[in-house]
Amino acid sequence: MIIDNILKEFSQLKLLKGNTNNPINYIWADSRKIQKNDIFVMSDEFTDINFLTSSIENGSSTCLISKTSEFLSIAKEKFENVISSDSSSNQMQGYIASFILDHPSKKLEVIAITGTNGKTSLTHILYHFARSLGIPSGLIGTIHTKYNDVIIETGYTTPEASSLQLQLRDMLKEGIQFVFLEASSHGLKLGRTNGLQFRAALFTNITKDHLDFHETMDDYLKSKFRIFTLLEESTKEYKFGIINLDAEGGLAMKKLILEHSLQSKINFLGKTCNYEIDKPRLSINGSEFIFKIKKPESTFHRNLRVRSNLLGGFNIQNVALAISCWVELNIATERITTFTESIPRIPGRFDIYYSPDKDRIAIVDYAHTPDALLNILQSAKELNPKRLICLFGCGGDRDRTKRPEMAAISERMSDLVILTSDNPRTEDPELILNDIEKGFQDKSKIIREIDRKNAIQIAIDNLQEGDILAVCGKGHENYQIIGKEKFHFDDGEEIEKAW
Repeated sequence: MIIDNILKEFSQLKLLKGNTNNPINYIWADSRKIQKNDIFVMSDEFTDINFLTSSIENGSSTCLISKTSEFLSIAKEKFENVISSDSSSNQMQGYIASFILDHPSKKLEVIAITGTNGKTSLTHILYHFARSLGIPSGLIGTIHTKYNDVIIETGYTTPEASSLQLQLRDMLKEGIQFVFLEASSHGLKLGRTNGLQFRAALFTNITKDHLDFHETMDDYLKSKFRIFTLLEESTKEYKFGIINLDAEGGLAMKKLILEHSLQSKINFLGKTCNYEIDKPRLSINGSEFIFKIKKPESTFHRNLRVRSNLLGGFNIQNVALAISCWVELNIATERITTFTESIPRIPGRFDIYYSPDKDRIAIVDYAHTPDALLNILQSAKELNPKRLICLFGCGGDRDRTKRPEMAAISERMSDLVILTSDNPRTEDPELILNDIEKGFQDKSKIIREIDRKNAIQIAIDNLQEGDILAVCGKGHENYQIIGKEKFHFDDGEEIEKAW
């Protein structure tokens, strides 16, 4: 491929300097990944000239830069070829990467899921459905990227644009048909998912989180809404969206869709909607509910009795959304309820650890937002413990406003609360706990212990027969970030050691 091919494909790009016949291999914003004839993206956040120098040393002779960038003159001075973009260079990267690789997502069935909570669980449930039917499938999300025997630790819920497109290309080469993708608000806003051709876009909910990045809930919502504008761009012949209308943010998302007059088919899960949950029942062994399918063009209803091995009311919502998606895909829908009773353990999502004598339970969950914490504690109380103990902290260098909110929830729902470190990063752990403590009315039910290992031991020591301990915040993470260092730490391992 040459520069001229890219310029002809994207009218918003212009060659400010250089030769249109210059060869192009790929595109990266990370100078460390640059190889000969790759485009270097001078991103909107670009500040360090050393990265520019590094990209040239690694073989790049071409850069992509926004026409309004303050570094435009430096780019012209340093690079042989300078491509300017009318819009953000970040936003163009994914489109260009997809074009260079001949649009791998066009040949895949990409199901994208966004929402504050539930993305990981939902992608795993859908992945289980596909695998149970023998459909070669891949998974891209918070825990890892996975397909066939390949597992890639990405470090991001949604990989950056060029890496994501390469992963999709590799999946295609390996015979993968379906890909279940977690689309984070960061990934959507920063353009990591640009260039993807979605078959389906699913929305779980939106609750307070990531305000250190988005600053306002309105920006957070609009970033999530981006998943539906990408669905609109998709050239897939049959494409659809599903919104959990009964979840927080569902009505706000529907309003945005109506305001933008999207033409893609959008279905809803909720009371009197296309899909509905009826008569939910929970137990220590799982859950069951009636799943109602209503065809909008008729009064026809079809009711499915669904049993799931997953615990917690929030997982009823996740399973119902997964079934809604599968019904729309129209692949062996008559068999789907046979798979809901054997969903594999989802690491760090209501993950149960029993005491050696089986008379006490510890639950490990990734809950790190007020809504997620409330859901976990409500679901734990539905198991009818004698007492409920909650252990949690809050991440450092992240949204501070949710700290007292999470405190108030834990105080209201728990009999004892143990405050400890999550990933304090560069914040003082004691000051983080001070922020959390401001949300408590009765501080007599609090135990403070900065060291998370010691805190888990204290929690286990306080756990009596019939009690439940909810260890929240880190879930599947097997590390703790203190300062700028990452140390091995696994909540499940520490619970088993404590017992």
